Amino acid sequence: MSKVSEAHLDARRRSIIDAACRAFSEKGVETATMAEVAARAGISAGAIYRYFENKEALARACLSESSEAILEQWVTSPDSSQDPARELSNFARLTFKLLNEPTQRPDTILHLERLLTLARDEDERALSELRDEFAKVTFGIESRLKLAQKAGQLGPDMDPHALAGMLFSLYWGARIAKLVDPAADTDSQIAAVSQVLWGPAATAK
Repeated sequence: MSKVSEAHLDARRRSIIDAACRAFSEKGVETATMAEVAARAGISAGAIYRYFENKEALARACLSESSEAILEQWVTSPDSSQDPARELSNFARLTFKLLNEPTQRPDTILHLERLLTLARDEDERALSELRDEFAKVTFGIESRLKLAQKAGQLGPDMDPHALAGMLFSLYWGARIAKLVDPAADTDSQIAAVSQVLWGPAATAK
Protein backbone atom coordinates (compact mmCIF):
# COMPACT_ATOMS: atom_id res chain seq x y z
CA MET A 1 0.00 0.00 0.00
CA SER A 2 1.45 3.38 -0.99
CA LYS A 3 2.12 6.15 1.49
CA VAL A 4 -0.43 8.33 -0.34
CA SER A 5 -3.11 5.67 0.14
CA GLU A 6 -2.27 5.31 3.82
CA ALA A 7 -2.44 9.07 4.28
CA HIS A 8 -5.81 9.15 2.52
CA LEU A 9 -7.19 6.36 4.69
CA ASP A 10 -5.92 8.02 7.85
CA ALA A 11 -7.52 11.32 6.85
CA ARG A 12 -10.83 9.59 6.06
CA ARG A 13 -10.79 7.75 9.39
CA ARG A 14 -10.06 11.01 11.20
CA SER A 15 -12.94 12.77 9.44
CA ILE A 16 -15.33 9.96 10.46
CA ILE A 17 -14.21 10.20 14.10
CA ASP A 18 -14.59 13.99 14.09
CA ALA A 19 -18.09 13.71 12.62
CA ALA A 20 -19.06 11.00 15.10
CA CYS A 21 -17.79 12.97 18.09
CA ARG A 22 -19.95 15.93 17.08
CA ALA A 23 -23.02 13.77 16.47
CA PHE A 24 -22.63 11.67 19.62
CA SER A 25 -21.99 14.64 21.91
CA GLU A 26 -24.99 16.55 20.48
CA LYS A 27 -27.54 13.72 20.28
CA GLY A 28 -26.11 10.89 22.35
CA VAL A 29 -24.59 7.63 21.16
CA GLU A 30 -27.90 5.76 21.33
CA THR A 31 -29.87 8.39 19.43
CA ALA A 32 -27.36 9.39 16.75
CA THR A 33 -27.34 7.07 13.74
CA MET A 34 -24.49 5.93 11.54
CA ALA A 35 -26.31 7.58 8.63
CA GLU A 36 -26.13 10.93 10.42
CA VAL A 37 -22.42 10.43 11.12
CA ALA A 38 -21.86 9.54 7.46
CA ALA A 39 -23.72 12.64 6.28
CA ARG A 40 -21.55 14.86 8.48
CA ALA A 41 -18.42 13.15 7.18
CA GLY A 42 -19.59 13.43 3.58
CA ILE A 43 -19.53 9.69 2.86
CA SER A 44 -22.01 6.83 2.57
CA ALA A 45 -23.12 5.00 5.71
CA GLY A 46 -21.73 1.74 4.34
CA ALA A 47 -18.27 3.30 3.97
CA ILE A 48 -18.00 3.79 7.74
CA TYR A 49 -17.99 0.02 8.27
CA ARG A 50 -14.76 -0.25 6.32
CA TYR A 51 -13.13 1.59 9.22
CA PHE A 52 -15.27 0.67 12.24
CA GLU A 53 -17.02 -2.60 13.01
CA ASN A 54 -20.02 -0.97 14.66
CA LYS A 55 -21.25 2.15 16.42
CA GLU A 56 -19.75 1.07 19.76
CA ALA A 57 -16.29 0.80 18.18
CA LEU A 58 -16.74 4.25 16.65
CA ALA A 59 -17.85 5.70 20.01
CA ARG A 60 -14.72 4.30 21.68
CA ALA A 61 -12.58 5.92 19.00
CA CYS A 62 -14.13 9.28 19.86
CA LEU A 63 -12.34 9.40 23.20
CA SER A 64 -9.79 12.14 22.76
CA GLU A 65 -6.23 11.08 21.99
CA SER A 66 -4.88 13.65 24.42
CA SER A 67 -6.85 12.14 27.30
CA GLU A 68 -5.73 8.64 26.37
CA ALA A 69 -2.09 9.74 26.28
CA ILE A 70 -2.35 11.30 29.74
CA LEU A 71 -4.12 8.19 31.05
CA GLU A 72 -1.30 6.02 29.75
CA GLN A 73 1.24 8.13 31.60
CA TRP A 74 -0.67 7.98 34.88
CA VAL A 75 -0.93 4.18 34.85
CA THR A 76 2.78 3.79 34.07
CA SER A 77 4.92 3.11 37.14
CA PRO A 78 6.81 6.27 38.11
CA ASP A 79 10.58 6.50 38.07
CA SER A 80 12.34 7.56 41.25
CA SER A 81 12.74 11.29 41.51
CA GLN A 82 14.71 13.53 43.85
CA ASP A 83 11.69 15.83 43.97
CA PRO A 84 8.59 13.63 43.52
CA ALA A 85 6.26 16.30 44.92
CA ARG A 86 7.22 18.82 42.25
CA GLU A 87 7.07 16.17 39.54
CA LEU A 88 3.61 15.03 40.63
CA SER A 89 2.39 18.60 40.96
CA ASN A 90 3.58 19.55 37.46
CA PHE A 91 2.09 16.39 35.95
CA ALA A 92 -1.25 17.11 37.63
CA ARG A 93 -1.11 20.70 36.36
CA LEU A 94 -0.58 19.48 32.78
CA THR A 95 -3.47 17.02 33.16
CA PHE A 96 -5.85 19.75 34.34
CA LYS A 97 -4.62 22.11 31.62
CA LEU A 98 -6.05 19.68 29.06
CA LEU A 99 -9.52 20.46 30.40
CA ASN A 100 -9.27 23.80 28.59
CA GLU A 101 -8.91 22.10 25.21
CA PRO A 102 -11.98 22.30 22.90
CA THR A 103 -12.00 18.50 22.49
CA GLN A 104 -12.56 17.91 26.21
CA ARG A 105 -16.24 18.96 26.33
CA PRO A 106 -17.53 16.33 23.86
CA ASP A 107 -15.05 13.84 25.29
CA THR A 108 -16.43 14.34 28.81
CA ILE A 109 -20.01 14.04 27.55
CA LEU A 110 -19.20 10.74 25.85
CA HIS A 111 -17.43 9.38 28.94
CA LEU A 112 -20.39 10.27 31.15
CA GLU A 113 -22.90 8.87 28.69
CA ARG A 114 -20.95 5.62 28.56
CA LEU A 115 -20.93 5.41 32.36
CA LEU A 116 -24.67 6.14 32.65
CA THR A 117 -25.49 3.56 29.98
CA LEU A 118 -23.46 0.89 31.74
CA ALA A 119 -25.06 1.74 35.09
CA ARG A 120 -28.61 1.70 33.69
CA ASP A 121 -28.04 -1.58 31.84
CA GLU A 122 -26.28 -3.03 34.89
CA ASP A 123 -23.60 -4.33 32.53
CA GLU A 124 -21.43 -5.88 35.23
CA ARG A 125 -18.70 -7.04 32.84
CA ALA A 126 -18.24 -3.59 31.33
CA LEU A 127 -18.53 -1.91 34.75
CA SER A 128 -15.86 -4.26 36.08
CA GLU A 129 -13.57 -3.25 33.22
CA LEU A 130 -14.22 0.41 34.02
CA ARG A 131 -13.47 -0.17 37.71
CA ASP A 132 -10.20 -1.83 36.72
CA GLU A 133 -9.34 1.17 34.57
CA PHE A 134 -10.07 3.56 37.44
CA ALA A 135 -8.07 1.38 39.82
CA LYS A 136 -5.02 1.52 37.54
CA VAL A 137 -5.10 5.31 37.47
CA THR A 138 -5.58 5.51 41.23
CA PHE A 139 -2.66 3.14 41.73
CA GLY A 140 -0.50 5.32 39.48
CA ILE A 141 -1.31 8.38 41.60
CA GLU A 142 -0.79 6.40 44.80
CA SER A 143 2.65 5.20 43.63
CA ARG A 144 3.74 8.80 43.07
CA LEU A 145 2.38 9.87 46.46
CA LYS A 146 4.33 7.07 48.14
CA LEU A 147 7.52 8.35 46.51
CA ALA A 148 6.77 11.80 47.92
CA GLN A 149 6.07 10.29 51.32
CA LYS A 150 9.35 8.37 51.21
CA ALA A 151 11.15 11.62 50.38
CA GLY A 152 9.59 13.27 53.43
CA GLN A 153 7.39 15.59 51.34
CA LEU A 154 4.12 14.02 52.51
CA GLY A 155 3.23 13.42 56.15
CA PRO A 156 3.82 9.84 57.38
CA ASP A 157 0.27 9.63 58.74
CA MET A 158 -1.28 10.45 55.35
CA ASP A 159 -3.01 7.52 53.61
CA PRO A 160 -1.66 7.56 49.99
CA HIS A 161 -4.42 5.27 48.75
CA ALA A 162 -7.25 7.42 50.12
CA LEU A 163 -5.55 10.60 48.92
CA ALA A 164 -5.08 9.13 45.43
CA GLY A 165 -8.78 8.31 45.27
CA MET A 166 -9.66 11.84 46.36
CA LEU A 167 -7.41 13.39 43.70
CA PHE A 168 -8.88 11.20 40.97
CA SER A 169 -12.37 12.19 42.11
CA LEU A 170 -11.29 15.84 42.03
CA TYR A 171 -10.24 15.43 38.40
CA TRP A 172 -13.62 14.04 37.38
CA GLY A 173 -15.39 16.70 39.39
CA ALA A 174 -13.39 19.32 37.50
CA ARG A 175 -14.41 17.78 34.18
CA ILE A 176 -18.08 17.96 35.16
CA ALA A 177 -17.62 21.52 36.41
CA LYS A 178 -16.31 22.47 32.96
CA LEU A 179 -19.54 21.14 31.43
CA VAL A 180 -21.63 23.31 33.73
CA ASP A 181 -19.38 26.36 33.44
CA PRO A 182 -16.77 26.32 30.64
CA ALA A 183 -15.15 29.36 32.28
CA ALA A 184 -14.45 27.45 35.53
CA ASP A 185 -10.83 28.02 36.51
CA THR A 186 -9.79 24.41 37.11
CA ASP A 187 -6.12 25.38 36.69
CA SER A 188 -6.32 27.48 39.84
CA GLN A 189 -8.14 24.67 41.64
CA ILE A 190 -5.37 22.11 41.08
CA ALA A 191 -2.75 24.75 41.91
CA ALA A 192 -4.51 25.40 45.23
CA VAL A 193 -4.64 21.67 46.02
CA SER A 194 -0.95 21.31 45.19
CA GLN A 195 -0.08 24.22 47.47
CA VAL A 196 -2.07 22.67 50.32
CA LEU A 197 -0.24 19.36 49.86
CA TRP A 198 3.29 20.52 49.18
CA GLY A 199 3.58 24.24 49.85
CA PRO A 200 4.53 27.00 47.36
CA ALA A 201 8.00 25.64 46.55
CA ALA A 202 6.76 22.31 45.19
CA THR A 203 4.20 23.93 42.89
CA ALA A 204 6.55 26.27 41.07
CA LYS A 205 6.60 25.67 37.32
